[in-house]
Amino acid sequence: MNAPRLPRTLLTPDLPRAVRRLSLVRRVMLLSAFLAVLGAALAGVALPWLPLGLGLGGLFAANLALDHWLGRGGSTALILQLGLGADVLVLAALLALTGGAANPLASLFLPPVLFAALIAPGAFAWLLAALAMLLYGLLIFWHLPLPDFGEPAIVFNLHIIGMWLTFAVSACLITAYVSYLSRLLAEREAELDAARETQLRDEQLVAVGMQAAGAAHSLSTPLNTLTLLVDELAASHGGNAELADDLTLMRRQLAVCRDALARLKLGAEPAPAAQPLFATLAERLDGWRSLRPDVRLDWQPPPGDDPLVLLEPVFWPAFFNLINNAAEAGGGEVTVSARLQGEALQLDIVNRQGCLSAAQLRRAGLTPLDSDKPAGLGIGMLLSHATLARLSGSLELTNRAQGGVHARVTLPLQRAKEGI
Repeated sequence: MNAPRLPRTLLTPDLPRAVRRLSLVRRVMLLSAFLAVLGAALAGVALPWLPLGLGLGGLFAANLALDHWLGRGGSTALILQLGLGADVLVLAALLALTGGAANPLASLFLPPVLFAALIAPGAFAWLLAALAMLLYGLLIFWHLPLPDFGEPAIVFNLHIIGMWLTFAVSACLITAYVSYLSRLLAEREAELDAARETQLRDEQLVAVGMQAAGAAHSLSTPLNTLTLLVDELAASHGGNAELADDLTLMRRQLAVCRDALARLKLGAEPAPAAQPLFATLAERLDGWRSLRPDVRLDWQPPPGDDPLVLLEPVFWPAFFNLINNAAEAGGGEVTVSARLQGEALQLDIVNRQGCLSAAQLRRAGLTPLDSDKPAGLGIGMLLSHATLARLSGSLELTNRAQGGVHARVTLPLQRAKEGI
């Protein structure tokens, strides 16, 4: 089946925003026109005031109607086309009442055509350009003459001044709007770069997930074998107290491995439940200590109340990835502190040895880091960064001046309702 044909892409990534900006420009131009007409009236220049007022008032009313329609969710492309078409038609009517093509303001046909070419390239831009050229040509033959200003030299000087004013207005409009569109394009390029980086990270995570699924399948048999061997060793050496303690530790670690593989096979985590934040962190860190008795972990909870929050289960693997990295790179000593920053949790994980290179700091969380661990895969930081980003959190890595690496995790918190 063929994919549906998409509409022609516009130059600006945010068409409603561009249309609102054009509406603002139109209002400024209308205000300038009303002031010019008022000045001419005060100077005693004889002009057809009623048709001029009706033309300017009609364009003002059309602009208000289009703004109202845009606010109610109307077709943005149609609003853009109607607005630019009204600009050209009203300008032609005003020029027909004030000298036609001889009026130096006739060059103001150019900005609407340029805006159409920039914002809505294609058939409409060509149609508007053809309409502007046709109207400009007709104004050469059908128009009311300008009032008599006296000496030809005065008329010529006024014409030159009007041409300069028209050029100045056109230059300001074009520069301002093209600069605005260029800024929008730069923002879109930045968003595309971020999207490419996210896509690269997601592709790497998919590859890691496929590897993990294969590992889960492959590790089930060795884990069952090790569990049976531990049971046999416990049965055959029941009187050895030192060995019994080691076997108990092995059972706990094997149970942790089996639980992790079971969750991986199921592909889902339980829904988050309300829990006291800092007490839960302390409990989880105590469990981690039992698995890593070789590491000295200094936990520094903040003073004060312990809020009841909902923590996503996927947060914990990301959190302990960072602690494991810090423990293995920092000589077996890690400090973890926590505090609340408004409605967000800030965790600081510090190890006092080693450092990351400038290249590693630049690439942290985007590609697997080079790992100095004997069996390190260099993907722990990638996984932690991706998980925290999914939870609307962030991860910052900095080298400490006195040695070691400082990892700062910021995680928005979801407060649990009382009584849950």
